[in-house]
Amino acid sequence: MLSFMVWNDYSSRIEDSAKQLAASDRSLFFLDGGSKVMSVEEDDDTGLRGELYDVKTQQLLKKVPLRSNLHGQLVSTYQNGRLILVTLDDSDQLNIHAIDSEGGVKELVQKTVELSGFLDSSVHPWRGKLIVSGETNGSVPFIAQVEKGKLQKVNLDQPKLLPSRPTFIREVTGSFESDAAVPMFEVDLHDDRNAFVSGWLNPQNTPLTYVQKDNETSFDAKDHAARQFAAQLGRTEAGLLQVDSSYPKQVRYYDAATKKTGSVLPTPMPVYQAQLYPLNDRETLIAGSTTKDEAEGHVLGYLYDEKTKQFTDVSAIVSLIPYEDLKSDRLHFYKEAGSSVLLYSNAEASAGWMNIRDGSLNLLNNQTFQQWLAAKDENRKSVQSFMAYLKQGDAVVINWAIWVLIAVLVFGSWAILPPLLRASRKRRLDRGVTIPGTITNMSETGTLVNNQPLVRLTVRFQDEGRTKEVAISKVVSYLNPVHVGDSVMISYDRRKNKAMFLTSADLPEQAEHVIIGQAVLKRIDFCGNVNRGSALLLHFEAGGKPYSIPVVQAAGFEYRTGETAALIQVGGLTRLYAYGSQANLNGSDRLNLEGEVIRIQPFEVTINDRQLLLFETLISHGRERLRKVNSQFVPRGLSVQVGNIIPASVKKEELDKEIRLLQGKQGSGKVTSVSYSGTNGDRPLARITVERNGEEYYIEQSVEPVYGVETGDELWIAYDEHSREAIIIQYAVA
Repeated sequence: MLSFMVWNDYSSRIEDSAKQLAASDRSLFFLDGGSKVMSVEEDDDTGLRGELYDVKTQQLLKKVPLRSNLHGQLVSTYQNGRLILVTLDDSDQLNIHAIDSEGGVKELVQKTVELSGFLDSSVHPWRGKLIVSGETNGSVPFIAQVEKGKLQKVNLDQPKLLPSRPTFIREVTGSFESDAAVPMFEVDLHDDRNAFVSGWLNPQNTPLTYVQKDNETSFDAKDHAARQFAAQLGRTEAGLLQVDSSYPKQVRYYDAATKKTGSVLPTPMPVYQAQLYPLNDRETLIAGSTTKDEAEGHVLGYLYDEKTKQFTDVSAIVSLIPYEDLKSDRLHFYKEAGSSVLLYSNAEASAGWMNIRDGSLNLLNNQTFQQWLAAKDENRKSVQSFMAYLKQGDAVVINWAIWVLIAVLVFGSWAILPPLLRASRKRRLDRGVTIPGTITNMSETGTLVNNQPLVRLTVRFQDEGRTKEVAISKVVSYLNPVHVGDSVMISYDRRKNKAMFLTSADLPEQAEHVIIGQAVLKRIDFCGNVNRGSALLLHFEAGGKPYSIPVVQAAGFEYRTGETAALIQVGGLTRLYAYGSQANLNGSDRLNLEGEVIRIQPFEVTINDRQLLLFETLISHGRERLRKVNSQFVPRGLSVQVGNIIPASVKKEELDKEIRLLQGKQGSGKVTSVSYSGTNGDRPLARITVERNGEEYYIEQSVEPVYGVETGDELWIAYDEHSREAIIIQYAVA
């Protein structure tokens, strides 16, 4: 019987190993001219693990630990024949690993760069370089550049670099694309001015700077900065490449200085539905379809030398990639200047390389790589793998029966208790409502539980428009301490005035909301001005109950007594769900997403113990990441910081339109008319007409009331020349 159980355990381990191999998501990268391949996949201990294999023998050469946080994000490029892999570890430290063909690893960052948030919002690949932006522990914005396997970091508070202390840095939208000569960042200064800095460092390893003049709009300043940076760095703004936004999406020359598109790039064969991949300072890969309808043709590609205007046909390697993958942000091409090897990595799918001089190439997909691993002795039943299993335990194999007996005895005595405890906790959760709160006080009770202190915590929270406090006792671990000011989630029982802390496992069932329809606006209190808008306290009545909601009224929009609205209650807080003609808005057309907070601007406006904050967030939706600004009245004392992940409710139709239009052209436009029809949440729904180069475009979207839109405003928009649709990317008032 013992032998039977040991064999079953051994067999199940082999089967689990095979399943794990098949389910593992890994990225593949070729090295040493294609003779070696690096596999990168998740690892329980270090976050990510790299393994270097010989392609010919399929043998493991070396293991490379890659420190990463739970998100497992990875940014990659090639420099000086080495693979550069960038990760972010649990302590928010940036790790840049330069891996040579023998598996040797050089760390380019020695714990000198700390980032908060997601890796792909701070590290920007650009023509073979890696450009990093962020803030130091002292909140000083910085730029770092990895070029030719070397890291250069510049804090932007250096003397004489900028005229005032920098306070915040953000990427200039579109400046890392193929139709921009120089990547740029926008920097907020302490004296309320804006400056632009180049992401490309000059020979003195400092960025170029340009400070917005008093008589300049932000759009004009951005154009002047781009022109100045390009001239100083020897980059021409003429002859850049841009994919036409209209069907059939061919590549055209583009002059960034005049913002005019030129003729179609004369590739040897026409390329339709094209994609551009800038590779280095002078080469760009153009890939697409042989026919206007990509479903009827096949994939082809050309390597374009922007200086010599010569084309090299690389369709042999590009055609191995499905057309749909060409549009994926997980597909990356690499080629160093002067190298004859073009490489690509399609995360979790395949990798490939091609020597453009002799035409040799190779492709390795994940299925083939899994077959490599499955064929190894340690991953299949064999004498070697069985011996390895026995070596893991030795005496443990003999003592296994004893431990099973102990486990059975322990389980038998405790089998009934856990279900009872779970049922009791569920009853308490059903009686309470989920509310966010803040720890305001801590005191010791003098009691120890398993040598851990039992602490009495006071939690402040908002419930039904009132500020309340409740005391909760909790055993606090020395390894995971809590502090005054920490944000927590509680389940509050209004009948007993008691609360309990919630765990992450409790939240999915408790994250409910209540819609209150047919609320009538009875009274409006004016509470001060906010930029061009007005802070108001709206008093509604629904079902005989009063509700007070703070909002910002945009310039040109007006709340009126007697109008109806729909309200929403979440976690004890009541907010505006829809107002006016939109009061019957169906919640099914909204998406519940998550956003990373990248900037917070507080205003000196507090209503009903709720302060007005303006959040700038990055909204994640599938592979898309969109920048949004949204103002909210947040309970005072609730800790919200840059890097926090917060929920976001977005109207699906508006989100789909924004994603579609952001793939087209962008530019400035002057507002010629504005009208409103109700609200989406507390954001007024606007119909806006803008004029650009003598053509009219039409915007239908909700607008941020703190900024608002007025006739005569100069907006930065994304637009479609055929449908005349547009969306706002940046407001006139920032």
